[in-house]
Amino acid sequence: MAGDRDNPQRREQAEPTEGDRPVPRLVLMLVAALVIWGTGYIIAQTGYPLAGGDSRTPVHVADSASISGKAVYSANCAACHQASGQGVPGSFPPLAESRWVRNEPALPVAIVNFGLQGPIQVAGERYNGSMPAFGSQLSDAEIAAVTSYIRAQWGNHAPAVDAETVKIIRKEHAGRSPWTADALRETFDVSRE
Repeated sequence: MAGDRDNPQRREQAEPTEGDRPVPRLVLMLVAALVIWGTGYIIAQTGYPLAGGDSRTPVHVADSASISGKAVYSANCAACHQASGQGVPGSFPPLAESRWVRNEPALPVAIVNFGLQGPIQVAGERYNGSMPAFGSQLSDAEIAAVTSYIRAQWGNHAPAVDAETVKIIRKEHAGRSPWTADALRETFDVSRE
């Protein structure tokens, strides 16, 4: 036996091996019970057949009186056009005292709804950029509120816009790609300064 103590290979335990040890039945039954319960819970909460996705009903705001145009502007427009409506020279045109804002209400509604791209001249300065379309993100009431806010701020002094005007513009120009300044001039009255 003294020789076994001196031989390191005999002193060590056998290497562990992966044996054929099945998952205990209790664990399998617990997993199966959880899967069955989870499926039943989902069906009970969403109904059958499963529709998938978010099944909550969207909230529709009835009128623009309850929506803050300033809040919509701050969340969607102020990053480019600034809180003061002065824009960023050379990059984003000003909204303050702008003929594009003061003209017929349908004009700013069309721009906010469908976006604007390409060259445009505002307050004597030329801009060439792209404004995103907010029509798919904002409701009729939200677009009416934000355009009304813009038309009443920064020396514009133009009448408010109602949600019905937004609805009409959306319907008349459905499927439209972003506007260009030339297309706006052909479609709307942009002659006044």
